[in-house]
Amino acid sequence: MTEMTANELVKKLNSIGTCMFTTLDQNHRLVSRPMGVTEIDDQHKFWFFTPLNSDKIEDIIGEGEVNLGFVDAHTWVSIAGSAQVVADLERKKELWDLGPKAYFEGGPEDPNAVLIEVTPETAQYWEGPGKAAALVKMAKASLSSETPSMGDQGRVDL
Repeated sequence: MTEMTANELVKKLNSIGTCMFTTLDQNHRLVSRPMGVTEIDDQHKFWFFTPLNSDKIEDIIGEGEVNLGFVDAHTWVSIAGSAQVVADLERKKELWDLGPKAYFEGGPEDPNAVLIEVTPETAQYWEGPGKAAALVKMAKASLSSETPSMGDQGRVDL
């Protein structure tokens, strides 16, 4: 098994770009929605733009515990951490790009445009072969007494 470094994981997550952002709602139910990551900074904090009037804001203010789930063809990543709402105008200007521009007509100064900052606490990943290769490995293993090697998994400190 090969260990993935924090920088390798961040590079992979940047290439995926969108995650399932999961919060606990006011009734302690898990709620997930797709969100595009605006930035993963040098401290490995995740930044997102969102409307101030969205339900996830109440969830974050209430509990603050979140999970970010990333998936591509061969990689699955789960990031658990804590989130906070940030309304810093200068930071919004730094992160302003095509994504938030499509949603907030008032630019970074739009009072409904806020940032969510997620500080990761744990990161787990799984990497495996594509579907066809996995089927071949499972078929081969079913004809022998071997357990198929389906890829790597591990934890990364962010």
